[in-house]
Parts: sequence; structure tokens; C-alpha cells
Amino acid sequence: MVEEQREYLDLFLSLGKAMLESGAEIFRVEDTISRLFQAYGMNDLEIFAIRSLIVVSARDGQGHSYTSTKRIYEVGIHMGRLEELNQLSRWICAQRPDAQEINRRFQACIRAESLSARESLFGYMLAAFSFSCFFGGRLRDGAGGAFLGLLLFFMDRRLAPKCPQRLVYIVFASMVLGSFAMLLGCLPLEFQPDKMMIGTIMLLIPGMAFMNSMRDMLSNNEINGLFSCLDTLLTAGAIAIGFVVPLLIGGA
Repeated sequence: MVEEQREYLDLFLSLGKAMLESGAEIFRVEDTISRLFQAYGMNDLEIFAIRSLIVVSARDGQGHSYTSTKRIYEVGIHMGRLEELNQLSRWICAQRPDAQEINRRFQACIRAESLSARESLFGYMLAAFSFSCFFGGRLRDGAGGAFLGLLLFFMDRRLAPKCPQRLVYIVFASMVLGSFAMLLGCLPLEFQPDKMMIGTIMLLIPGMAFMNSMRDMLSNNEINGLFSCLDTLLTAGAIAIGFVVPLLIGGA
């Protein structure tokens, strides 16, 4: 019985960790883990979560105590996976399956890709094209922005996983995108580098992370909200540094 409860503990923390890594708010992760434990008869719970750590202490009806932690190294945005994990947690609370079935469905959620590479590429290019035109660019500037979106897609897929420091990658990616925008501006087609840059900057800005940080602070999670807000400010600074370098070199 004790080993079975520990298995549930590890599974529920893994699910909470996956939700946090996919962009879920802190209060949502804590509430989900709490509901999962209560569905299996553990009501004496203490749950603490921040962007980098989840700690859970629980006690079952027989008085056995269980404590575990999960370290989170990277938080991103993966709304498709987050929706699947939310659906899985609701199903677990309603059906209360055994640990093997939970693990099977959980691993299926982690492996599943909500968007194909082609669909993601199209999204990158469409967003960069749209923002370049929205901020005053012409269709040719939108096309240039779409090209930069294509470049960013391949850097995110190939280079980002190999870079241990996210801020360093953001600075480098911004420098590359800014340099290509300046090079396109030198062509006789009269591209506007600033319009293409702003189109791709919008793909890098951590808007959802900033929104979540404000929401955390309004939900009495001030520590995590401040951490998240600081992270978004550092990310914005890295983007600015990366795009300023080619502008200075190009004499803009």
C-alpha cells in the first residue's frame, strides 16, 4: 500500500512538473496536484510550487507520510500539451485508474505533438509577416519578416536545445535576425529593416510569461510572480541587446 501511494505521488508530481514546464500558472499546478491527491484519499496536503521547484507533503488515512520534490529546469509555452494534461488530470479525478494506466496516458501526452513541424513553420512565418505589415511595413517587408520567421524556426528547432543558457541563445538569435534584416535592407528592393525586425521581435517577446507573472502576484504568489517578472525583463533585455548590435554595426 505504501509503495503504491509513493508511485501515485511520483506520478502526480511528474504531471504537475509537465504542466509547469508547458506554461501553466502556479496556482493551477498546485490546485491540480491537490485535486489528484484528494481523489485518492490523501487530504492532509502541503503543496509549494515555484518556477523551479515543486514540493509536496501528504498523509494518507493510515497516518503514513509521503514527501517528494521535483526540480524544474526550463519553463516554456506549450498550450497543446497543457490542454492535454488538464484533460488527463480531470479524467484521473473522475475515474481513479491504477498507476500503470495513469503512467501510460501521461507518457502519451508527453510524446504527442499537437502541431506538426510544417504547421509550426507556417505559424512562425505568418506571425512575422503579419506583425511586419501591422507595424507599417509593406508587403515586401512582410515577406522579409516571413523569411526571418523561417530562420528563427530553424534556430529554435536546431540550436536552442543545444544551448545551455537560454538568455545567451536569445541574444545570439536576435543578433542573427537583426543582421539578416540589415542585409535585406541593403538589397535594391528597398526593404525596411526596422519593420522586419519588429515583426520577428514579436515572436521572441515573452508576453504570456509576463501575463502569468502578473496573475501570480494577484493570486498571492508574490515570490513566483516576482521571479517570473524578473525573468521576462531579462529576456526583453537580451532581445534588445541582440538587435542593437547589428543596428550599431550598420550605423542605423
